[in-house]
Order: sequence, then structure tokens, then C-alpha cells
Amino acid sequence: MREMVVLGVRVSVPGNEVVVVLGEPGGDLVLPIVIGPREGAAIASAQAGLVPPRPLTHDLLVSILDRLGVKVVEVRVTHVLHGIFHAELVLGGGAVVDARPSDAIAIALRAHCPVLCEESLLALAGVPVEDAGLDASEVSEAGAASGTPPARAEESPEVLEEFRVFLEGVEPEDFEDPGGNEPPAGGEAGGPEGPGGEKGPRHRADKSGPGEEEPGEPGSSRGPDQGPQRH
Repeated sequence: MREMVVLGVRVSVPGNEVVVVLGEPGGDLVLPIVIGPREGAAIASAQAGLVPPRPLTHDLLVSILDRLGVKVVEVRVTHVLHGIFHAELVLGGGAVVDARPSDAIAIALRAHCPVLCEESLLALAGVPVEDAGLDASEVSEAGAASGTPPARAEESPEVLEEFRVFLEGVEPEDFEDPGGNEPPAGGEAGGPEGPGGEKGPRHRADKSGPGEEEPGEPGSSRGPDQGPQRH
């Protein structure tokens, strides 16, 4: 397993899809995963240190686990099966829980636990840092800052309303394209995600909305060349 850092939430230009990008500090590959706008908001808000006055789903889950004395030890992005990304939460005591990558990452940021990626998956679905519009220094800097916990937002009606409006109005356009550059033709921001991909994500990851998972595929995220599907 390789330890990763969350480099940010971006938007692909041609497909207008939200992408979370994971990177290995000191490595030359990043792992882009397409997610839904609300999942992107949950990840971006945690990275920005924006904690709502009242808990949302991921905050609530982490609080429940904390009250029960259960620690989230680590999060793993493990494999792609039938074009679907899979992830899992590893809890104290050795329990392993299936999860969508977007949920797992959002929880990891709140629980301040490591995000790991299977080495074979990174080799299969990773894309060179430069092709993602990043450089090695950005990945290293993100790794150095990854342990900083978010500050709590003031509990005021103004802050609550601002956070509510942010979540309800979030669109793919609210997230930036990596490097501010339009990706190459036939691809999307963040570079190839699919095996054999050259210029743009092929793995569809967990998109928000109804029909979150394919039958019999809980905890999964859309993968290569399967066409749009919401997770």
C-alpha cells in the first residue's frame, strides 16, 4: 500500500465532472477519481477547514464512531472491478467496512487518518503528475500540510446559512481545473484513470444522486469505459 494525500477537488473540462485527485508525496503518479459535486463539496470543505455548526453526514458518522470509542485507523482505495473503484475503511479492532472512495476520503479527512492506495492500482490507474497539470513540489507541499486539522467555524446563523447555501448550490463549475488548463482532446482534467488510458480519466468514480451503486456492487465507484453512471 502507498500512503496518499488529497491534492484537491477539480473539475474536468470536456465532461464537466468533479474529480478528486490523490497523490503520493515524492511519487510521480497521481490517482484521479470522478465523484459527484456534493461529495466533492464534502471533501473540499474539510480541506478548507470549514466545519458546519451542525454536523452533516460524514461529520455525524465520525462523531458516532468517536463516541463509541471506535477509531478509523486508515482508508484504503483497493481495486477496480468491472470498471468500478472500490475502497474500504479499516476500523480499530481490525473491522473492515466497504465504502465508496468519495465517502472514505471525506471520512479520512475528518478522522485525520491515512489514505492508502494499493500499489498495483496506482500503477494501473495512475497518471503522471505533469499530465494532471501539477508538479512534484505541489504534491510534496500537500503531503507536508496533510496533518493540519481543520478549525471549527463560528456557530452563528450567518455561518450556518453560508454553509447550507454552499452545499445546496454546489455545481461542477465551482471546482477548478488542475493548473487552469484545458486537458487534451479526448480526455478530462486529471489525466487518464483507466488502464491503457493516455489522456483523461476512463474510470468513472462515485457520482452523487439516485442509483448510487450497481446491483451487487456496494461501496463502488464507476470505472473505465462503462459510460455515465451515478454513484
